[in-house]
Amino acid sequence: MTDVPVGREPIQIVEILQPLCENVFGVSPCTATGTADTKCYNTRATCQDTANFALGTPLSLFFSSGKVAEQSVSGASYIFPSLVSVSTSPTKVNLAGANRSAKGLGNRAVCTIRFRDHQHSDRVVDPYVDGRSWNPLSRDRGSFWSRWIVRNKYRTNIQVKVYEGYSGQALSAMTQRLYIMTSITKQNSAGQITMECKDVLTQLEERQAQVPAVSPGVLYGDVFAADTSFEVANAVEADYDATGTLRIGDELMTYTGRATSTNGIEFTGVRRATDNTVAEDHKADAGVQQCIRYDNATISDTLIDLLQTRGGLDAAYMGDFAAGEPSAEELVNYLSFARATRVLSEPYAIAELIGELSEQLQFYIWWEETEQLVKLKTIRGFDSPPDTMNDEANVISGTFSMMDKPKERASQVWVYYGQRNYTDSDTSVNNYENQFVAADLESETDELYGSASIRKIFGSWITQSVIAESTASKLINKYVDTPVEGKFRVDIKDGDYQIGDLFYLSHYLDVDEFGERRVRLWTVTSREEVVANEIVEYVVEDASLYGRIYFVMASGSADYDPNNVAFKSGYIGNASGVLSDGTTAARIG
Repeated sequence: MTDVPVGREPIQIVEILQPLCENVFGVSPCTATGTADTKCYNTRATCQDTANFALGTPLSLFFSSGKVAEQSVSGASYIFPSLVSVSTSPTKVNLAGANRSAKGLGNRAVCTIRFRDHQHSDRVVDPYVDGRSWNPLSRDRGSFWSRWIVRNKYRTNIQVKVYEGYSGQALSAMTQRLYIMTSITKQNSAGQITMECKDVLTQLEERQAQVPAVSPGVLYGDVFAADTSFEVANAVEADYDATGTLRIGDELMTYTGRATSTNGIEFTGVRRATDNTVAEDHKADAGVQQCIRYDNATISDTLIDLLQTRGGLDAAYMGDFAAGEPSAEELVNYLSFARATRVLSEPYAIAELIGELSEQLQFYIWWEETEQLVKLKTIRGFDSPPDTMNDEANVISGTFSMMDKPKERASQVWVYYGQRNYTDSDTSVNNYENQFVAADLESETDELYGSASIRKIFGSWITQSVIAESTASKLINKYVDTPVEGKFRVDIKDGDYQIGDLFYLSHYLDVDEFGERRVRLWTVTSREEVVANEIVEYVVEDASLYGRIYFVMASGSADYDPNNVAFKSGYIGNASGVLSDGTTAARIG
């Protein structure tokens, strides 16, 4: 959005990117035939030659209020004057999986859009309207939305963009948010249509994205424990990787080749009983499942594989993970030591896998609607000076509140890691070789919280002790005291902070035991423009215990000079841990 708006009259425009076939009815390669009245609408639901249906550039349908539709908006050639309202529920990240009631990916952003139904000439939406003999404005031919819903039967996952700006702005200058259509209701008694949309990561929810996919193959004949090759029926080569790992029953095995055979496909170079499983005899018709193996993989590669390669997210959405981009740099700087090792021997929801990774390795991931990118940030301290806001200059009066979250307190963190058998339960303590415990037993005494609060983490992705120790230490430091959540609103001029950003806040309602204001460090977990382009509501979580990050300086760097210090530089102090001017030195944690 431009820094200086053209006007102060906020407007909203909704764009539906309707999938459209690039062919012309009856013109090669389309082989459909018929009269002008029976032609399709270039949508998949109305296609009469599905073998040659070919998606082209989607049709952009713009909607806004009647007043906006009467104006000329650069970038929106034709605006339907039927938008009634747009309401949103923002993304809220689940920091390190602390809220066990929330999903691993946090709460998805939801957008509810209401349209007024109306008669329409079918201009724009019907490529063959001029040749039809019937009048689309006739009431016995339905309405705009009643026809659109039928013509676009396969509408789940259609992209929907919401633009928010000011009167006089070009479409390209407005704030743009991208959603995925999930449902649309037919006309209600008030003559309105309701469309539900969610952010892009909804495509990874359990019903929509599981990996590995269920493999179709079954054993053609009995297989004995010593066999190193066998045939699989009900499958073709494309159903399995050229090399890889298989699961039959409770046994895992690797193979080096697969090829078409008389009875289906044949696997060769099979090494039996891998990954702590036992070689067994298997009966004909037993299922043969393709597995996915991650072996000491970087977190970046693992996430790209799960989200993009297997989850089907557009590569453009993963642009923040490209070398040099913020999410990639975050992983390089703060999780370069972490590796993911696991065999997925049965289907898992991708959202579940991402949630486990984020909890076990201490990061969080979300969809940034305005940038239209998947973003990531690690649980860590700050490495640049945070801004400071206060109630006099920034926070709207009467909107600040704080709330304890006692269910997230943790006096002990138990991390189990080094999974023994990838065919056994991921949540059984007996299926892990190692464990690391971080505990603050003093916090459990009667003088303090009076009880233990134990958080167990089953490190299905973890094989390194350094990761287990790092995760447990971060959690015990952050959650040994009951975490605090804040909420407040600011004017749009102060609303540039995004999810994951840190800032200090001074407010008269947040004081210490002496009544002095505490300047508390917060991290943003949710941002919502409750009044488009005017008011922003923040949900934040206390980040006071995150600490500050220093970087080890290169050998030969200049000695400490209080008048010339880079914020990230970590200087060695004296025996008392202070620098020449009395400043506390950096410490290795």
